[in-house]
Amino acid sequence: PSRWVIHAATMEPGGPTSAEAIRAATASTLAAAEDLGARSLALVAFGTGVGGFPVAEAARIEVEEVRRHLESGSGLERVVFAVFGDEAEAAFRAALAEPGAAS
Repeated sequence: PSRWVIHAATMEPGGPTSAEAIRAATASTLAAAEDLGARSLALVAFGTGVGGFPVAEAARIEVEEVRRHLESGSGLERVVFAVFGDEAEAAFRAALAEPGAAS
């Protein structure tokens, strides 16, 4: 069970999403989790559904933001990418396997 659900919008109503919006959504979600005192967090593939953003690029952006956040000294002990489908799973696995990946 989850204690909290943190919502992060990545697009304006009826509009597309962008790399900047995905980066901001990831960073603000991580910050909100810290503010709540969360020890674990599950993130989705922001902007890749209705927003139509490329999954591989979203994965790269989100993994970069999570790494940056964890390296800055975080109370989070575990971050999981809870994604749907083989394409998204492969994209996030590839992004995590790039240099600098934290296990």
